[in-house]
Amino acid sequence: MQKKYRLSGRKTFNYLLNKGTSVPAKALVLIYAPSKYPKHVGFIVSKKIGNAVVRNRTRRRLREAFRSIIPKVTDNHNYVIIARKGIEDLDFLEIKTALIAVLKKANLYKEN
Repeated sequence: MQKKYRLSGRKTFNYLLNKGTSVPAKALVLIYAPSKYPKHVGFIVSKKIGNAVVRNRTRRRLREAFRSIIPKVTDNHNYVIIARKGIEDLDFLEIKTALIAVLKKANLYKEN
């Protein structure tokens, strides 16, 4: 994923976690808030998921799933995607489907 889409900074993460709107799903949670800048996304994979290898693989899969749907995601929002326990057992296509489903649930996914 390109650097211009990455969410960075503790203040931004904390703001989204405290003030953002949460949309839960079985494998992940989406937290989003409007922004005056183009879309940015951050990923949280806690130590409950597994060891470092599993967490990093999960983070890479989430990043790639989001990268592939960037043109269809609504602009001017910041997103935080939190992985839930059990996501490490899903394959890439299931993760991408879950991500699209949670974005549709929040009305942030534009189908063309």
